[in-house]
Amino acid sequence: MNSAPARASEIDTDDVTSLLQAAAAAEPAERARLEDEVVRRHLGLARHLAGRYAGRGVDRDDLVQVANFALVKAIRGFHHDRGEFVPFATVTILGEIKKHFRDHCWSVRPPRRIQQMQADITAASERRLQTDSRTPLVADIARDIDASESDVREAMAARGCFSPTSLDQPMRDGGQPLGETLKWEELAYSFIDDWVTVGPLCQELGDDERELLRLRFVEDRTQQEIADIVGVSQMQVSRRLTKLLEQLRSRAAMIDAA
Repeated sequence: MNSAPARASEIDTDDVTSLLQAAAAAEPAERARLEDEVVRRHLGLARHLAGRYAGRGVDRDDLVQVANFALVKAIRGFHHDRGEFVPFATVTILGEIKKHFRDHCWSVRPPRRIQQMQADITAASERRLQTDSRTPLVADIARDIDASESDVREAMAARGCFSPTSLDQPMRDGGQPLGETLKWEELAYSFIDDWVTVGPLCQELGDDERELLRLRFVEDRTQQEIADIVGVSQMQVSRRLTKLLEQLRSRAAMIDAA
């Protein structure tokens, strides 16, 4: 197992097929020895295939480990009547690497349809580059893979989800870090905290009461605007809002006391 693995082009296919046939018919101990020999001969192939996906936000050693696992899977799933082993192993290894990216490597996980679409977009882009010798338009790709342009844009935007941009990365050479260019209102955080607290309390309210709160605090309507919408006086809106807020405060206090 410590000797240098052979390159795919140096592997004696006939001999490997014989080893696999012998392993399939052997006792467990002998089968393990023969399979280890096949693994040893193809470690270079697994490492090479893993290297294709290096630099995409996943540690190279992790990719090699996935490729080696897939190599063992290919050995145990191979049947000589399927053809040569190397093409079968290549397809199996690449499939497991792509599955690893799809299932485990998202920093922000987009919908599954967007994940699956990325492979189609990559293939369509490569075909367009070969035939048109130019970067394909979104409309071209959408037509090629029978998808909407909005879905294609969403899938292309999600490519960075494997490896998000560091907030310490300079915007340009010698420029300020990306994180220092981001602005936000701290008041928004207090609003979110309040809304998380109030949200569950509103579940016990009726539809009319929730609508009244939505118009006032989500759409930021004035009491007079609300009165015009619901068909009552401004004074009635004021009284109902005051009563609702008192109820919510009392419930929140009970929860805190518990």
